[in-house]
Amino acid sequence: MSVQTMDVQKILAAYLLENSSVVVSGEISPDENLLDGGILDSLGIAELTEFIEKEFGIEVDEDEVSAKNYRSVQTLTQFCTSKIAERTA
Repeated sequence: MSVQTMDVQKILAAYLLENSSVVVSGEISPDENLLDGGILDSLGIAELTEFIEKEFGIEVDEDEVSAKNYRSVQTLTQFCTSKIAERTA
């Protein structure tokens, strides 16, 4: 994992811990299902998308807001780092 990937993952996990609609004790596992666990709901997804766009300077298209990309901290990290790479390419 690159330094950038680790930083993105830490930023996302910290955001989710602070802004989740459910109480999360400790940490969120990188592979934990955010949707099934109730950590993300529809409003949370919208707010997280806005945060991601501002924090990382990327644009998230509507069709990219999917369970595939938002399932876990790990999938979110992969999604964000690929979007950041596209932006800087």
